Amino acid sequence: MRLSRCVGLSVALALTGLAVTGCGGGAEAEERPAKSSASAPAPAGPAPASEKPAPPAAMLSDAARVVRPEISPAHGETVGVGQPIAIVFKQQRVPKELRAGIEGRLKVSTSPKIAGAWHWNESKGDTRVHFRPEKYWPAGTEVTLDAKLAGVKLADGMAAAGDRRISFTVGASMVNTVDLKAHRMTVVRDGRTLRTIAISGGDEGKGFGTREGVKTILAKEGRVVMDSLSIGIPRNHPDGFYGSYDYSMRETVSGEYVHAAPDNAESFGKENVSHGCIGMSTDDAKWLYGLSRKGDVVQVVNSGRPKPMDHFGNGYGDWNLTWEQWLAGSALGVRTGN
Repeated sequence: MRLSRCVGLSVALALTGLAVTGCGGGAEAEERPAKSSASAPAPAGPAPASEKPAPPAAMLSDAARVVRPEISPAHGETVGVGQPIAIVFKQQRVPKELRAGIEGRLKVSTSPKIAGAWHWNESKGDTRVHFRPEKYWPAGTEVTLDAKLAGVKLADGMAAAGDRRISFTVGASMVNTVDLKAHRMTVVRDGRTLRTIAISGGDEGKGFGTREGVKTILAKEGRVVMDSLSIGIPRNHPDGFYGSYDYSMRETVSGEYVHAAPDNAESFGKENVSHGCIGMSTDDAKWLYGLSRKGDVVQVVNSGRPKPMDHFGNGYGDWNLTWEQWLAGSALGVRTGN
């Protein structure tokens, strides 16, 4: 029984300075959440009629330092139904008393009108604020973010740099459910089951379990070089590995992928033998890769030893929070999409 080679780093992610770690392991994100009751959200419903008014944002006209926030998705992208709007203030803490004013300058408009909310999180010196609806975005939704942040105070002597306007489109609904006990992935597109794929997940007996819960595709990286040295395992160790793997789609910063793993063909549909990735045949991986995009949902269920997906800092685990938990992290609560 061979372990699939499931650690990698694309050139694009390398340029962002993200750390490489092992599939299903390595560097922890800001939290290890308890298993959430949230699962497989349905499409978002209609927006409520009103929203809480925002106080004026604190402004700094002569800030000693300005921080340009990172925003995802990019302008003009088409994304999956699980893609949140993510704003990151790198290496900057934003005090809670300033957050309501900042939220008031982050206007999200949608067609059709969909309500949602912002949620704040701090980890590793960064402050993140993410926006999502209660349920997954409906396919075909047009979304625009007007972030009027130029000169907004982030902390003493610190202000945000520049206003931004970003529009994106939500594509077809792709929800892939990975059943680790059955060793199967069920691919559902726009409510119709297209294929059930035999897979092999992480080997829990060796501590390489696949993170359970809702994740999204972070990037389609194609061929990825995967090397056990990146997680401290020598290549000549029984659990070591090195090689290139095709049709790789990243789910976590720490290195979980969905990818072709032809060297594990004997395990597909039978047992979990990887370091945390979801491996499948080359034919199935090629087919899935062609249908998929950033923001598509991958929901992992039925692990024997649950290893919950991180909520933030290791990809988009936003959907593992219930709506009540999500609103608890917002300064203003529900925004109507006006």
